[in-house]
Amino acid sequence: MQLIVTIAETTAEAALDAIRRLREDHDGIELRLDTLQNALDLGMLRAATSKPILLTNRGGPTPDIAAAIAAGIDLVDVEHGNEDERVAQFRDRIVLSHHDYEGVPDLDALLGSMQGAAHTKIAVTPHTFSENAALLARIAPGVTMIGMGEHGLYSRILAPFFGSELWFAGTTAPGQIALDRALAIYGDGQARRRLAGRSAGVPPAVFAIAGNPSGHSLSPTIHNPKFREHNLHAAYTIASFPTFTEIAAPFAAGVPFAPVGLSITAPFKEEALAFARSLGATIAPNAAEAGSVNTLIRTRTGFLADNTDVDGFAALIRGSNAAIVGAGGTARAALVALRRANIPTTVYNRTPGRLGALPLSDLQDFDGDLIVNTLPVPLDLPPRDGVTRVDASYTVGPSGLALLHAQAVRQFEIFAEAISP
Repeated sequence: MQLIVTIAETTAEAALDAIRRLREDHDGIELRLDTLQNALDLGMLRAATSKPILLTNRGGPTPDIAAAIAAGIDLVDVEHGNEDERVAQFRDRIVLSHHDYEGVPDLDALLGSMQGAAHTKIAVTPHTFSENAALLARIAPGVTMIGMGEHGLYSRILAPFFGSELWFAGTTAPGQIALDRALAIYGDGQARRRLAGRSAGVPPAVFAIAGNPSGHSLSPTIHNPKFREHNLHAAYTIASFPTFTEIAAPFAAGVPFAPVGLSITAPFKEEALAFARSLGATIAPNAAEAGSVNTLIRTRTGFLADNTDVDGFAALIRGSNAAIVGAGGTARAALVALRRANIPTTVYNRTPGRLGALPLSDLQDFDGDLIVNTLPVPLDLPPRDGVTRVDASYTVGPSGLALLHAQAVRQFEIFAEAISP
């Protein structure tokens, strides 16, 4: 794969400055002319980096290909439908692209009509697992497939693992991923070259986080480096779909491009337990006691459901009297860890009753030394001396990131055991 960084600044000066400030570990730059409000000197652009440059004018006329090449620009993007004799003339310097921001067209017909360029790029918007799988199934030499949007993250992240040629990092397109996260997912230049070699052989074992939404998830930046470190032929992606069944059904059936293992986040953790039971899965003690599942995997002998959130909380919690805020699947895992640690615990929730919860308004009267917030929003409580607060969500507080890494330790062990030779 080639990791291309998209630069989409509003002025030529800002674009050149952004290019000069880029870290070296990338394979090329795409400069978006359509976002610029003033003219850019192509000679200055070429002088700003030694990396290959792709020139794009999305939604506007094709840049002057001859002038770009004369200035030392490596590639020019041509939107499908705007081809002319220049595409044939400069075939080896053209990325012929098609974009659909609403859905997925007939991919076979589209590929059949996109001829005459060295590079073919199709960026469309899948909404289902099957549409993502259709993109991955049509990856071929010289073809780049990109799933856009939240639901397209499944194939966007997986595409390089299946041989897709170009991968665009940035924040300019729906579902695009920033460079730092991309480098964590795919590794340095040496790792990406190994990935390109592997993608032509046996497909990787696929893992994914299932949630609604889960596009913000950092789990791919945790598990993909671990797969590389342990030399496991596997890839971890994001399955952000409105229903759990959308990804759970292909997982259970073992269809092509489906995951062999799932990390499960809100709001599917309790539903995942019922689903696991319907499969006849082995229910590990953590999952059985918590009544929720955050890890579901197909092993050589059947399905296994576990809850490594319990392990993560057990590694972090310290106290003598605790409060849990929330009553969902994550709260259930925290309750198990606190119970095993013999820490008396009171549950508070916006809707009282579930898990024996008291009204959330009563939390202000809590007189303990540990508060575990499992809600996806910050608590409206002033800090208290001697009270430790643990936020389960890393979008709420830094302790959530510690929990994410802590639960991933056991979760990765489960994944690795299932696919190791």
